[in-house]
Amino acid sequence: MSLIQDIQAAAISQTTDVPTLLRMCKLLAARISHPQLNEWADRELNGYPDIESLPHYRVTRVDSYGTFHGGFRQADRLQIPVTVLPEKLREQFQHAYMISSISSYAALLIGNTTGRVQEPWPLGLAVHHASTVTTDMQCVAAWKEIPIGAVVRLLDSVKTKILDYVIDLDREAPNAGDTPIGSQAPLSTEKMTQIFNNTINGNVGNISNSGENFTQNASIQFGNWDSLTKQLTSLGLNPADFPLMQGDLDEARVGMDESEKQARASTWISYLTNKAIEGASGVGVETVAAAISMAITAYMGLS
Repeated sequence: MSLIQDIQAAAISQTTDVPTLLRMCKLLAARISHPQLNEWADRELNGYPDIESLPHYRVTRVDSYGTFHGGFRQADRLQIPVTVLPEKLREQFQHAYMISSISSYAALLIGNTTGRVQEPWPLGLAVHHASTVTTDMQCVAAWKEIPIGAVVRLLDSVKTKILDYVIDLDREAPNAGDTPIGSQAPLSTEKMTQIFNNTINGNVGNISNSGENFTQNASIQFGNWDSLTKQLTSLGLNPADFPLMQGDLDEARVGMDESEKQARASTWISYLTNKAIEGASGVGVETVAAAISMAITAYMGLS
């Protein structure tokens, strides 16, 4: 198979790890002379230089907890509201900024049985500000809790973005991945930038546009989990593919603003569309993708 086909196959395989897939993208970037793709793959592999450079799929809403001691009492996991912090710090501590290498997040999933990972607060903030949560105990440690679902979404978002990229590249230049390194680029810089922006920099929020013939199932009710799972199952998806989705979507649905809801919905649409591509047979993938998008946006109450 060609390199593009190899990447397509790897992107829809459950056994391919994301770092390997990104290294394949670096080889592709070298062959097609696309520095933008190479830089993105490098940042995913090695980590991002700062919070400002993070793409939206590496930022997630979180809660904070702490360990408190006082006299003969101890609380090992007491929730800490961000309102105890100075206002200028609250936004930062309402979110986890996943800045490290993609492999470090993949490693967090191995053997994790708690359903969450921790990002420690600076000790000074924990002692000085979090201790105000109670009047009779001192905070000795505090941390953000990142749901495992957020890590799963990160890995699947990267896989799906790569798949979208190579599908579009394959459509424009099927033999692009087989050109020798250093040869003339198979597409113009403008065209490659367009593909990159539409797939890697973009999101799947507009995926429903491809399913013009799909009719929204009127039984999907806002916030009704049973109606959503019934619809997704009817599309051939396995309920085992989305055990973490309900809590993740409900957290956004009841406690986040419109843009955060859109981002959360988009990552799950991306994840489930990837699952649909893996098992697609008989029904057009674009139609299924549109149905997934419409189902989740109906559940979330999004336009």
